[in-house]
Amino acid sequence: MPNYEVEEMFAEKVVVAHKVLAPTPFRAAKLATNRDVTLRASEVRWIRVFEEGGRHRAYEYTFIERPRNRLRGRQS
Repeated sequence: MPNYEVEEMFAEKVVVAHKVLAPTPFRAAKLATNRDVTLRASEVRWIRVFEEGGRHRAYEYTFIERPRNRLRGRQS
């Protein structure tokens, strides 16, 4: 399994960096952040993944935001 460098980004700045052993870049992003991820569009908070030992190709992901719990029923 390859080693990956996973960087949590805000705009173009690295805010947290991880090294992860994973079968794919997608899985590395998920393991490093402990959150569900999806492909990045143009989000400000995002994840960049490189295969360790080479920065030839960057993989970009973003967090899947979960809807906040809403109260059930109506309130009077």
